[in-house]
Amino acid sequence: MEQLQQVLSTPPPNWQPPLGAPPNAIAILHASLEHLRNTGDEQFLFLRSTLELLTNHGFLGASDSANNPTPLSGDEEQLLFHCVTGVRHVMLFRWEYFQPSFRSCVRDCLLAIGLGCYSTGSVALPRTFTMACLSSAASFWKRAWTTGASNDTSTQVQQDSQQNYLESLMTTNLMPSMQRFNTTDGQELFSYLNSLLVSPFEQSLQPMELMRRQHTGAMAASFLSLLVGEFTGGNSSARYNLPIEFHRLCHQVFENGNEEDAVSANGCKSGLDTTLQLSMGALSSFVGFMLNTDNNNNEAINNESLLDMGTSTVSLTFDVLSWEFGASSGKWDFSNGSTKKDGSSVLLRPPQRWREALINPEFLGAMFRVYSAVRVGNQHSLPRSLEKKRGKMAHQLRQLLLQLSSIAGGPIFADENERRAYAGFLLDGCMDALETILTENQQQGRSIEESDFICAEVVDLVTMLNRLATNFRVQTLSQLTSFPRFLSAMSMVGKWLLEGSLAECERVQGDIECMEGLEWKYEAVSQILQCSEAMADDYWLVSGDAQTASDNLANVLAPLYGHYIACRVRMSSLEEHYLTQQGEDLDEIREMIWEFGVEEEMVSAASLGRLNISASLSTLARMFQQCVPRLMSLFEGVGNFCDMTAAMAALLEEARMLILCACHLLTDECEGETPSIPDAVCNACQLGRPSGNDCLASIVNLIELLRSVAEAQAMKVSAYPKESCLSPLLAKTLMWFFRRWGAAYVLPLSDDYHREGIFARWSTPESASPIISFCATLSLIYFCHWPQEKELQDESTALLLILAKKGPFVRQLMMVSPSFQQIAALHSICASLRHNASQAEIVASMSSFGGHLSVEAVKGYQRLPYSDRARVLTCLVVGCSDMDNDKSNAVLDSCLKAVSNHFWALCEALSKKQAKANDINVQESACLSILLYGGIVCASEMSEPERVSHFITPYLSQLSGLMTYYAADLTICEALLKLFRDYAERYLAMLDRDQCISLFKSSASLLKHYSEQHCKNRVIHNRSEALEGEFEEEQSYQDILCAIQLLIHLGTKDFTDLCNSSKGVETGQITDLIFFGLQQILPLMTQGLLQYPTLCQMYFSLVGFMVETYPEKLCALPFELFSSLLDSLLFGMSHSDSLVSKSSLQGLASLAKEHLKTHALASHLATKGDIIENCSQRLIQEVIFKPIIWDRLEPSGMALLPLAAIDVQKFIGLVSIISQQLGSDDKQQRMHQAFERLIKPQVLAKVAAEGREGRMVRIQFKNNFDAFVRDIHSFLIVK
Repeated sequence: MEQLQQVLSTPPPNWQPPLGAPPNAIAILHASLEHLRNTGDEQFLFLRSTLELLTNHGFLGASDSANNPTPLSGDEEQLLFHCVTGVRHVMLFRWEYFQPSFRSCVRDCLLAIGLGCYSTGSVALPRTFTMACLSSAASFWKRAWTTGASNDTSTQVQQDSQQNYLESLMTTNLMPSMQRFNTTDGQELFSYLNSLLVSPFEQSLQPMELMRRQHTGAMAASFLSLLVGEFTGGNSSARYNLPIEFHRLCHQVFENGNEEDAVSANGCKSGLDTTLQLSMGALSSFVGFMLNTDNNNNEAINNESLLDMGTSTVSLTFDVLSWEFGASSGKWDFSNGSTKKDGSSVLLRPPQRWREALINPEFLGAMFRVYSAVRVGNQHSLPRSLEKKRGKMAHQLRQLLLQLSSIAGGPIFADENERRAYAGFLLDGCMDALETILTENQQQGRSIEESDFICAEVVDLVTMLNRLATNFRVQTLSQLTSFPRFLSAMSMVGKWLLEGSLAECERVQGDIECMEGLEWKYEAVSQILQCSEAMADDYWLVSGDAQTASDNLANVLAPLYGHYIACRVRMSSLEEHYLTQQGEDLDEIREMIWEFGVEEEMVSAASLGRLNISASLSTLARMFQQCVPRLMSLFEGVGNFCDMTAAMAALLEEARMLILCACHLLTDECEGETPSIPDAVCNACQLGRPSGNDCLASIVNLIELLRSVAEAQAMKVSAYPKESCLSPLLAKTLMWFFRRWGAAYVLPLSDDYHREGIFARWSTPESASPIISFCATLSLIYFCHWPQEKELQDESTALLLILAKKGPFVRQLMMVSPSFQQIAALHSICASLRHNASQAEIVASMSSFGGHLSVEAVKGYQRLPYSDRARVLTCLVVGCSDMDNDKSNAVLDSCLKAVSNHFWALCEALSKKQAKANDINVQESACLSILLYGGIVCASEMSEPERVSHFITPYLSQLSGLMTYYAADLTICEALLKLFRDYAERYLAMLDRDQCISLFKSSASLLKHYSEQHCKNRVIHNRSEALEGEFEEEQSYQDILCAIQLLIHLGTKDFTDLCNSSKGVETGQITDLIFFGLQQILPLMTQGLLQYPTLCQMYFSLVGFMVETYPEKLCALPFELFSSLLDSLLFGMSHSDSLVSKSSLQGLASLAKEHLKTHALASHLATKGDIIENCSQRLIQEVIFKPIIWDRLEPSGMALLPLAAIDVQKFIGLVSIISQQLGSDDKQQRMHQAFERLIKPQVLAKVAAEGREGRMVRIQFKNNFDAFVRDIHSFLIVK
């Protein structure tokens, strides 16, 4: 041991401390320890020090002190731990060096020490050390599991005197009674462990002997868990320095025994099945002992050693059930990207052979009874150590029962009746536990925050109920007699949690961060809501057989919705009261997280509320009736310019939360889909239903109430926009509500016109017109009086746009709305007004347009950001797009002419030098015009969108001409690039030949001027590590992104075909432009810039397309540009994004194939002769030999094929160089053989062939490459 300490205190050779850090003893110790491990510990210092230290303290040996061991110090415990892990590392990495008898001796020695066979006194070895011993022993067992001593002849090990001495020392002097195992007989190990697991339950044992056996049994179960973990490849498993094929074989043999061609070391029965048998046997014995009436039950549940054993046994059973079946599954399967799971998956499908062990209702019932006995509950008089052990035991039991709840189907159940009975036993046991908690809380009146054990217990139990509802579905659960009890328990627990949370929030007066138990209660409520959502959204409920189940859900579970919204709204109100009172606010990131969490929670709660729409609406109506009068009173007091108080903020937040609840209840998010009324609402409002009329009336009253609230605040905003007690957030929430509600309910689809109930309420022009006019009026007020409220303007424009897109009937109603007409008039007046326009300019613009708009309204609209004005223009163009309506045509022409006239005047002034381009007012005007044209372009969803291209085409040359004046202004450059990109993206399919030619010429001029200014001398900054910094930096390169996307659109086949027709623009001119743009961008595409995801994806999309389509042009690039392109392709092929990697690999393959056909890279090879070899080597080592290959398998093979075919002899030489790096002769030989099977001369000779012959060659190579990669990875990837 002294020799080891001296080695560890001496710095290893050539060691240097970390940069900037002074050398210290801890750093030297860790460096020396790592050095000793890596150099193989030839003097056995790790093992010798372990034995010496244990002997000195009396744990080993035949001295008198063996029966009275002395405790270890903290430093000695740490040293022992590192010694044992060092022994494991050295022996696993140098396995063949050690004699088989020595390996088995060390393994058995560590197992005996870890099991506690030599802890006979009152002093036990530290658990960290014993678990390290067991983990090492488990690793050694796995290492020899498929090859026993009799056939372990791969390397003839010479007799080593030092190994012989240490073996003799362990077996003769220190541990003469140590249990030895035959390495070829795993059943001997299992038999021994089984005897340890059952021995604690023998009768008539002395207390000390019983305690020792219980401890040994607990450690035996822990060893089996570690053994299973080694075969599954868990995070705590050791490193073996062996290829993946070894681990897959071990996984297969441990799972299946000696089935098929596997040669197992454990006989006929698999190790996994035997482990399950042992764990279930031990668990049965433990449960029987705990429930045996002959034993003192209180004594049993308070026996700490027995609890330790039970916990370890339950944990072992959990680990076995977590097994991922399949010879190459889980940790050892890279081909499908799967990873090791934690055993808590929602669905388990164990094999049929486990049926007898798992599907045992009596055993499940006994498990719940044991759980009921050991749970801590509200027993606060227990000793702390016993309380912790019982709590840990109860937690492990819950985890096991939760896992058993995940067994929902498969061959393990004989029929549906058995499956239903299984679910019933689990459901009943879980509800018994929950009802016990509720009863204890009611009887003792204790706060649920008093016990951490109850917190974890409640979360686990409601998670189990959620798991049962998700896996077994309503159809199965509703046939159980306990189904109403289950729903009642869910409702009671949810109410209890919500009321407890609200009481705690009131106690801390809204200071959420000071609330105790907030996280676990939030998690438990989320599980209940998810469970409710899973049942409410079950499609079986719409069948005719589900009426009883639906009634139970509506009558028993749905009332929880009322408790939820009451508590949730009140808590938000209290929190806002506290934040306002303290002058605090949530930071931006936390607010985003909070909004996302509320959104998910509200969606689940809405599903719960829809179980009984009528009752849910009644609850909301009562809460609105309490809130709205106070809110109206607040609005009536506006005008006194009083400051926002905490009470006002709380009231506004209460109203906002109620609106959120109402919106989620009545509408669904329909992004990208046709908005529709939820089925639950439609069914509830059917006139034939008993409460159909009442439900419809409730919805109508709710809409009218919200309209009155929105109107009241909007009127006050128009009069007192600076009043602090008016809430932009409340206004935004109202606009969001009317956007989602109006899209679905107002003038629904024509297919729904004939339907009654809710469909008929707003399906006529007479009933819909007030709604449309109301929405337009709200938007107008907010445009003019709150122009700087960005989020509010987003919702306002989104509301107008979604209404305009509903169809011609809605657009006609919008056109007759005075407010919509005023918005159009404001746009026409302000289309030429900058933010800094003078009073005279405003009056002049108003005079030229006419009308009766107020100066205040114009000034307010003028203050809208240019981007928001552009979005308003998009709404106007879409809303005025009906060609059959003369009024629509007139308004549309007026809106468009206002933009074109101002832009034309600007261009004239610039061309005639009547205005200076660098004048700030001229720059503002240019920016405004560009963004307004962008707003017109975004109106592609209008009726007859071809009119946009007819309008835009004459101005494309003038728009691109602005780049000559503002090439140095990155803001204007980016706006122009975005305009042209959006135009090409949205209208390319509907352009005619002349329009395509105009777009091409304008884009060419635009890109040339842009590249001259921003590509040649652009400085690319390093990527920031901060999240916000990354976003801001990526935004600063939006111009490059827009330029790349524009080039992609210009390269599409439809565009080139149209331009090339009838003596238009030749295809070569288009490709020349794209390659010109690509040449300008290539120098910017450093690896730093390619770290930005969107920019990276677009760049490789462009490069991949161009290389695949025009490889000859890329091969002809100047060497510097070609080298930059090639570097980016080599960088992209190993990128984490599969689309980027596939584009890169396809580009690399296209370059190689082009060289095969035409020797296009000859000039570049003359400059640098190893280009092909470098590409091949990096492809092999960075992609093919790595686990990332599986999501880019085919493009990798198609890239390797032409690279190898260019020069077969050089490729063979490259393979030899790579194989020499592997070290092992066996690996080198296997690699050569794998490449020989893959690279066949007759195949390579036909790589460049066209037609069927070339296609068949590629198909054959693809199949061979798949087998090649699997073969290579099986021995190349080391774990």
